Amino acid sequence: MASQDYKDGGSTGLVPVATTNTDIISLAGGIELPAVETVVPDLTDLKSLSSSETEGVVPVEEQDQMFRALKEVLSKTEGDEDVFDVQELRDALESADTAAQEGRRGPQLLGGVAAILQKLWQSESRYMVEAAEALANASRDPSWRIPFGQSGVLQFFLQLIATPDVDKDLLFHSLRLIGNSCADTDENREIVVSNNYTRAIMRLTLNPDLVHVAIPVIYNICTDFEPAQTQVATNRLGYILLKQINDGAVKGNALLNFTYELVEMAAGQAEGIENSPDGTIVLMMNIALKEDTTFAQYTCLVTCLAQYLQAERFQIASIRHKLVEHIISVLERSFTIEVDESVSEDVQLLNQLRLKLNQTLGDISALPTFLETYPIGSPLVDTLQSWLIRRQETLQICACVVLGNVARTDEICQLMIDQLNIHRALIHNLNNNTIGGVLHASLGFLKNLSIAESNREKLGDADIIPAISKIWTYDTVPQVQLAATSVTRLVIASNVKNISRLLTSLSSDPDSPAHLRTYLSMLLSLCSRTDTAPIKTEIGRTICSICRTLLSRKKAADVDDETSTLLDRLFDLHKDIARPVGAMITQTEWPVVRSEGWFALALMASHDKGCPAVVDCLIDTDIYTQVEKSLDVTDDESAATGAAATSEQLQRKGDRDNLVIMVKELLSRDPESLPKGKKERLRELMNRAVSLRS
Repeated sequence: MASQDYKDGGSTGLVPVATTNTDIISLAGGIELPAVETVVPDLTDLKSLSSSETEGVVPVEEQDQMFRALKEVLSKTEGDEDVFDVQELRDALESADTAAQEGRRGPQLLGGVAAILQKLWQSESRYMVEAAEALANASRDPSWRIPFGQSGVLQFFLQLIATPDVDKDLLFHSLRLIGNSCADTDENREIVVSNNYTRAIMRLTLNPDLVHVAIPVIYNICTDFEPAQTQVATNRLGYILLKQINDGAVKGNALLNFTYELVEMAAGQAEGIENSPDGTIVLMMNIALKEDTTFAQYTCLVTCLAQYLQAERFQIASIRHKLVEHIISVLERSFTIEVDESVSEDVQLLNQLRLKLNQTLGDISALPTFLETYPIGSPLVDTLQSWLIRRQETLQICACVVLGNVARTDEICQLMIDQLNIHRALIHNLNNNTIGGVLHASLGFLKNLSIAESNREKLGDADIIPAISKIWTYDTVPQVQLAATSVTRLVIASNVKNISRLLTSLSSDPDSPAHLRTYLSMLLSLCSRTDTAPIKTEIGRTICSICRTLLSRKKAADVDDETSTLLDRLFDLHKDIARPVGAMITQTEWPVVRSEGWFALALMASHDKGCPAVVDCLIDTDIYTQVEKSLDVTDDESAATGAAATSEQLQRKGDRDNLVIMVKELLSRDPESLPKGKKERLRELMNRAVSLRS
């Protein structure tokens, strides 16, 4: 927006309204909403005209002479000797404009104007207002601005507005001159800021007769001038203006536009956020939810609110004062506020703000004190649960993120499933959404719920595996596929019933080709076609978990028929079952994952039907090379045990132990698919590793 140009005009007679919207304010118990009079910095340390030394009152006759001198200075033309007339001063300024057609004026042109103004002030001259008005009119011409600053005229009027009990008309024209002199003129802005006179202008925003000019003056000083922005933000301009907007003291579209821009500017300064009262965010939300708040005003307020809520101090305050429900009301308001859908920039801005609010709510709900204020069964949790099946994607994602953060302990996760049946809404989303954001958020929440072991069977009962299996086919959204495979791994961990569900045939018709395919077959198919290493690793870890659960039970004395049947299905229907485990071994980022892979292969090799799967894995040259490298142990490595060994050495030793077991199991079963040369080499390496270990 261009700098404001101040023309002559009278007061608009603005007065603060007596009533305010207190919907949020009345509910924010104990939060501080200080009156603006107590927030605006005092001016006791500013130099004012009343503190200047006086030389006594100048007689009226001398005042007339001073005005004639002032006229000569301003006009630089021959004039008559009549007593000063205001119109003559205006005419003189116009003559000076004509004389300086190139628009360049130096401070010497103004001569002793500042001194004349000082004496007229001290004499309480009746010409003071008229002189200020004439100079303010002149300041509309950009060529006068630098001379006003260099000659001391600007400084005089800055001192004047810092002086108590000044006539409102004189203040009005003084503000006009200051505002015009600072428009696009950093040299004059520096004069204002270096002496901290922005505080005096801010205080005048409280005057209902001057607010309509004081706010644009601040705008002109701050536009594209960082020092001024920092200063007014530090002095709590954001809170002051928000309080006045909320109280109805700022009216008119033009003035409100300036005001909202200044609020947003102050929110962009770290100092403004640090020094603002907690009640600042209450005011933002209260105004944002008013029915007469426009789209542009709403987006400004939400932008500022998101910036404030990045600070942990305001995040904690929003919990302590129970403001989170109002934040979600602001988010919900974004779906009812009037916006021109044909303006793509507005639609994009609204979506960005929704995303920011979601991120903010995610940060707040992750704080330890959130659950203390908003426990399971609280109205906020109930509202968020209802959002899980809302049509608006943003609200669904918000509910998943916030409630997912609440689900931080097994006890809470159990309550969410046992009492709220919250998992059914999430699984419904998996079955009925192809939108990446909703799916990813729902899966993230389900991951948290799956960590509690007692929840896994209930998730399986709610058909989570068939729902997740659809997502394994979404090759265009690998991040969603990864989340889906992670949930699968957690759900089947140490849970035979869910493993059985994973091994269920895709068709109950014996004549259908799908009868010999299982949900696990779909997961293995994903592993073979994806290039995403984390997905391969997660699938491999799922296989490891199945082997650990079933093969550990098989070794127990009380092994049941169900386990044997599941193991037969595992190896008979999935000849490539060990290949995802191979991906765990060849990856280099996580040594502990590699160790988990060696352990799983050792378990598989201990089963007659699992042995061919291990051989199928070892056919891969890279994996076989890893086997040789890990078994080819040196004397020094073998001696590295106990406290003297590093964690890396101990891990390599553990890997070798598992490999020795794997090779022993393979050689004892003598699988035909393993080439004779590799058998001999493996036997040689195993014997050497065993001898060194003993």
